[in-house]
Amino acid sequence: MGIKFTPAKREELFELIRKEGLTPRVERAVVEIYGERGKKALRAVKEGRVHKNGVIWVVEGKTDTYEIVKDLCYCMDFTLNIVTGKAGVDMCYHILAKKICEILHERTSG
Repeated sequence: MGIKFTPAKREELFELIRKEGLTPRVERAVVEIYGERGKKALRAVKEGRVHKNGVIWVVEGKTDTYEIVKDLCYCMDFTLNIVTGKAGVDMCYHILAKKICEILHERTSG
């Protein structure tokens, strides 16, 4: 990862997505802050693997489909690395993909 994660950096990133959508600059920022998780999240968004089903967001992963409720995921990365603080970031790629889609949806629905 290029930029050390902080909650302030996350909020700057989300604001940038609100303003610009998924521009090359935004995509670079996602990867700089979230590294490989950012790449995977962007791939899931671009491939249409993120869906909203009522209040639950669903992200189709490589091996499973993950339900995201609020900012909680049951994947192994979230359980072993995010919750414990080992990852150095605050969300797995499933939650990040959901957040990106949420913001993009807000942009288009106004």
